[in-house]
Amino acid sequence: MTEETQQRASLAHHRGLDGLRGVAVILVIIYHSGLNWLPGGFLGVSVFFTLSGFLITSLLINECENTGRINLKAFWGRRLRRLAPASLVVIAGVVGLASWLSTSVEASRIKGDAISAALYFSNWRFIYSGHSYGELFASPSPLQHLWSLSIEEQLYVVVPLLIAGLFALGLRRRGIGLVMLVAVAGSTIVTVFANSHEQIYYGTHARAAELLLGSGLACLFGRRIERLAVQKAKPWSTLNIVPLVGVIALARFSSVDSSWVYSGALTLFAGLSVVCLIAAVQAGLVKSFLSLPLLVRVGEVSYGLYLIHWPVIVWLNSDRLDLRPTALFVVQVVVTVLLTVLSYWLIEQPIRQRKVLLSAPWALSTFVATLVGIVVLASAILASASSEVDTTPEVLVTIAPTTSVIESLSASSTTIVDHAAVPIRVDRTGPLSVLVIGDSTAENIATALAQASDGSLGVISGGVLGCPLLKVAHVRDRKDSQQDVSYCPNNERLVHDHASKVDAIVIVAGVANQWAYQYAGSDVWVEPDSDQYKADLDKFLEDIEAIVAPRGLPVLVFETPPVRDNPEILGDDIAALVRWAGVINEWDSNWHSVKMVPYADTLSDPNSDEGKAERPDGVHLAEDFRRELARVILIPRLRDKYFDTLDEMNQNGCRSVDTKSLDIELCRVA
Repeated sequence: MTEETQQRASLAHHRGLDGLRGVAVILVIIYHSGLNWLPGGFLGVSVFFTLSGFLITSLLINECENTGRINLKAFWGRRLRRLAPASLVVIAGVVGLASWLSTSVEASRIKGDAISAALYFSNWRFIYSGHSYGELFASPSPLQHLWSLSIEEQLYVVVPLLIAGLFALGLRRRGIGLVMLVAVAGSTIVTVFANSHEQIYYGTHARAAELLLGSGLACLFGRRIERLAVQKAKPWSTLNIVPLVGVIALARFSSVDSSWVYSGALTLFAGLSVVCLIAAVQAGLVKSFLSLPLLVRVGEVSYGLYLIHWPVIVWLNSDRLDLRPTALFVVQVVVTVLLTVLSYWLIEQPIRQRKVLLSAPWALSTFVATLVGIVVLASAILASASSEVDTTPEVLVTIAPTTSVIESLSASSTTIVDHAAVPIRVDRTGPLSVLVIGDSTAENIATALAQASDGSLGVISGGVLGCPLLKVAHVRDRKDSQQDVSYCPNNERLVHDHASKVDAIVIVAGVANQWAYQYAGSDVWVEPDSDQYKADLDKFLEDIEAIVAPRGLPVLVFETPPVRDNPEILGDDIAALVRWAGVINEWDSNWHSVKMVPYADTLSDPNSDEGKAERPDGVHLAEDFRRELARVILIPRLRDKYFDTLDEMNQNGCRSVDTKSLDIELCRVA
């Protein structure tokens, strides 16, 4: 992902390659912005891989030919000086900031990410962690992007050893290049037959093809490419714009969910990168474009931009800056550039140019001490931050002091003599306050309701990441990935503590409520297709009804729409959704005091382009979309269902106008 600093006489510096690197990092940054301008911008990382393979192999093969051997110690020393200082500073900075910028659940993940990133195995951590529900749907880890750096560092160990060994066996450029191509084929075959998206995307063995194709290019055509650099432009060189446009087009019209990404076709994409690389050093239109000063400067600091942009995007978000998405992205870019420039001149360049840490022993000692420090700090600081998860409900919107709907209803009822003969009707324009409970979907919906509130809707959010409605110890998805959810709140207690402050209880439960679960102290798993699953949820609703009965509160349950099904990541499936939907529908049918609030009909297919814009992660509503959806659909439907439920309870005598309470038996539908 970076340009080798030790330029030998036989390896010229090409501004076009800097520009190509600049294009690659711009693709990645726009992709990470969440604006959906370039949903395939992650392909910029593949360009980095291929470019890195070409550059380091060119240096290594030239060294073999010039000296007869590779000085592995010097090579790895240069790599560490180039890559380690800035990355370790970023990791240490994230660890320090995470204790107060991240939630406890997020901090717990960041701890593991920091340690694995510092030791360059974070890609394997992502594979074996399986991206559980809690990790996937928390605010993304600010160190998540360092998986690619881990892959490069691992290959920076393997490739020099491979070249040195092959050279010692008598192979030269052509022979070593052919071996590289065989390795590319092997890596691609592994990808084709792999059955795990995580292994294909994060696996060193799977992504090696992209870097090794650059290595093969350096061995087989390196000298010719250098000769092309000093020749005049050919008439047909304008056609070199086609592969560059192809890279950008794929970044625009592909996505991380595209099936071709996991079919072995990333090797073919690396072929596009190879052609772009050649075009970047050959006189012509592409070289002129990629040699533009701005692109060259971006390429020169691309490593720092890559390291810094993602933590900035994660933490400098819309929750902290009340800006429109495009304006927010501009601010994020400006902050990223400023921090990158500081890192480049104060950290990267002084160490790279040996103005500090002059001796190898002192540099190595500092590197090891920094690694140890990061591991200790991450374990100490973030362990304490994650030891207790904050599940305190958050008051998102309060309504002006006024008589609530429930109290207005009670007051008006005192004028009625024959309660059975005269049904009570309520004013449907009155203010309304709700407590929203459930998982991260509940938190997402509660935020949408609060953002769209016009002052007549009060919202308390009790939704907690990864938490089912039931108070259980563990949940398990269909990948058999077990998660400890003992941190989750007791929703019955939550309702008990807030029933006097609201007019209705709103339940919103997504994927977390569709998994098998296990109670504390039990070794029995309750499966979603079992009678026990339904019985436990029915008992939960009965307990909620008993708690709200003295206050006469309706219970409203948002339906759970289909999500973007990815069995290797989300762990959801349609069968589980149908079972949970069946429970909700029976609650609606079996209780006068419970109503379902539909909204799936307003959402696009989660796998369509529209659906990916509405729910970028496949589950949660995007910020702009959720605000408008809440204003136009969710709040009107919520209010309608609330008042419909009040009318139904009043008409059948489920709610007593004298005691202001519910008769649980009468609230059951006969």
